[in-house]
Amino acid sequence: MRAVLVLAVAGLAVSACADSGSNLTADRINPVVPLLEHDLAVLGVMHPAYVARAPRRAPGAEAAATEEVVQPDLNEAARELVAYELGDYVLNNYSPQTADRYRGFMEAIVEAGGSARAYPFMAKIPIVHDDPAGSTRALIDQLNDGQMIVAMQEVETAEEIDQAVAAMRFPSQGGVRPETGFERAAAYWGVSGEDYLEKADVWPLNPDGELLITAIVESEAGVANVREIAAHPAIPIVTVGAGTLGWVMSSVDENGERVRDPEAFDAAVAQILAACREFEKSCGYPANTPAEVEALMEDGWDFFIMQRRNQDAFDAVITGRQLSGRSGEGT
Repeated sequence: MRAVLVLAVAGLAVSACADSGSNLTADRINPVVPLLEHDLAVLGVMHPAYVARAPRRAPGAEAAATEEVVQPDLNEAARELVAYELGDYVLNNYSPQTADRYRGFMEAIVEAGGSARAYPFMAKIPIVHDDPAGSTRALIDQLNDGQMIVAMQEVETAEEIDQAVAAMRFPSQGGVRPETGFERAAAYWGVSGEDYLEKADVWPLNPDGELLITAIVESEAGVANVREIAAHPAIPIVTVGAGTLGWVMSSVDENGERVRDPEAFDAAVAQILAACREFEKSCGYPANTPAEVEALMEDGWDFFIMQRRNQDAFDAVITGRQLSGRSGEGT
């Protein structure tokens, strides 16, 4: 069982090796893997904006003919990312529609001195059971663009995980991912093409692999099958899709308002946490403040998704690091 708070004192000695820049991670590209190996809290933060937000308009209003969208400066966004060193991974809203911006952002990160060794990216893929072929294509595209942590939405069966694993693995590893097209990923990882082919495999299936999967459970079927999901050998992290699950565990009241059933929601969350503990997997939950991180860690959660990039999120990372026995400031 992963027991973060129990390890808070003992983890101090471990964290000297587990944090970035240590001997333990010297032969690792993905810095999250050794944290999982040593039962330490993992805390990720949203990336700086590299795509312009669409202007807000009144319902039904059309865009002005002269309206100009100013894109963020990619170099400035990259420098902002590299300047922040306490996050363990970067939460990313990857989209095919903005993939060119993302690729430019990754190149700018490398120019700014960053790489996957300090800034591994995590993004969701399309729901596998909704579009198996489309999710496979999207997953391969994301890996070829340098992603290291795959977040599977609305996982409901072990078979969906099998499909994702096959898409992540090259034929030499028993998968279907083409052994071409990964040049951008190798550049962001800072390795040769030959080394990328060797290292881009799924951990912990391959103890030397650098790719990770988190299974997001956010449906009634997923909760019902959560033990099957958590038991899968390719899954080191099971995450609660709290927003979607809260909607699922709700109904429309007499005023037409959707109201969450707190008892059903809490029972589902408890079932997910119990499965994580039973199969000794990392337990993920979204959090945005120090108080949320502290409360969740007391309950046994240890993989955190900061969905904002603000001071609250940065302070939450420091809190999580301190509570798990890692240095709160610096490495």
